[in-house]
Amino acid sequence: MVFMAALPTVSTSTAHILRRLTLAPSASTLGAFDGRSADEVVRTLLAAAPLDVAPPTIDADGDFFATTDWWLSVMRDPQGGLHERMTWFWHGHLTSGLDKASPTMMLDQLLLLRRHALGNFRTMLREITLDPAMLSWLDGSGSDAAAPNENYARELMELFALGHDSGAYTEADVINGARALAGYWIDNDDQAGDGAGSVQFEPEGAIRRPVPFLGTKVRDVDDVIDAVCDHPACSRYIARTLYIDLVGSEPTGDRLEELATVFRDADLEIAPLVEAIATGPDFLDAAPRPRSALEWFLAFERLFDTELEIWTLESMGQMPLNPPNVAGWPGTERWVSSGMLMIKAQTALDMSWDTATLDPVDPIGDVLQRAALAEISPVTRAALDDIVASGTDRQERSSLLYAAVALSPEFSLA
Repeated sequence: MVFMAALPTVSTSTAHILRRLTLAPSASTLGAFDGRSADEVVRTLLAAAPLDVAPPTIDADGDFFATTDWWLSVMRDPQGGLHERMTWFWHGHLTSGLDKASPTMMLDQLLLLRRHALGNFRTMLREITLDPAMLSWLDGSGSDAAAPNENYARELMELFALGHDSGAYTEADVINGARALAGYWIDNDDQAGDGAGSVQFEPEGAIRRPVPFLGTKVRDVDDVIDAVCDHPACSRYIARTLYIDLVGSEPTGDRLEELATVFRDADLEIAPLVEAIATGPDFLDAAPRPRSALEWFLAFERLFDTELEIWTLESMGQMPLNPPNVAGWPGTERWVSSGMLMIKAQTALDMSWDTATLDPVDPIGDVLQRAALAEISPVTRAALDDIVASGTDRQERSSLLYAAVALSPEFSLA
């Protein structure tokens, strides 16, 4: 597609970086990075401290979506940057959900992911293994070594750390891993009454001696996590998964080995891997990918200066803290399907009649800046020009321009 510039003062590379490394950047965010090189933008994002947020107090009998509402309020802050973007990534990778875990459990897990979003993968994986939400989600609570529940051990290797097609593990590894992880249960009889639960260890339910696992011997959680993280497949799998998420395509074999080496040499520190991905020419030259429902939702709110009901995300199929299954949300073309377009169109129709009026001299430039679009195609430009030339009054013209931009192909891409 041939593009023409809409905001000539903002480089397309800066806009691309911010759309991939943050959750729907605002016009002011783009403006703050004006004139900086691509490397400067990436390193500034990496160096930024996470938002200092106060988690809510959740009552077990309160709003079921209280944690979701709170996290959306955090993600709405344009200063969330790369840290919040990576928290969202890990939530979709190390999944748990409200259908089996309480809102308070999910809040605690979310805070865990926020602590380690750009930290150490091994540490995060060890902590989430004994996280109440995860123990509930994958049925680890109450697992006994004599007849262990294999769900977490399987997903730990298949989806979380090694990959289904890696050939790194066997069914015997799944069974023995489950045995080594057994002995934990959640005590829900807490005094606070908030549904958080506390994790307890029952030695009688655990193994007594080490068992074979991934070519070594393990007997507890620490042993299992170390064996998984030390396996050569781990650095490759996480590097590939994060690359696909940030770049939008499969890495070449050489590029994957390069990134896996960076990750492994950094002792599984996440920030160096993100930096290696985001400063590569393949990242800057990557073709646009569909914005996920959440990304579009947040971008729409920024454009219209409003807050949508969370049920919009439900209808789009991406409610935070409620993934469809343990594999999270598929990153596919479904985000730009005809059905998704109908939902977006209804949202734009519902919201476009109470928009701010635009600059009468350059309404198109104004709305594109509000949408944080650094470039649009000639086809989109022509459609916007037709609206301006339609002879409608200023308010109606503004409403139509907002809606048209929200439904444009460029607005649905990152």
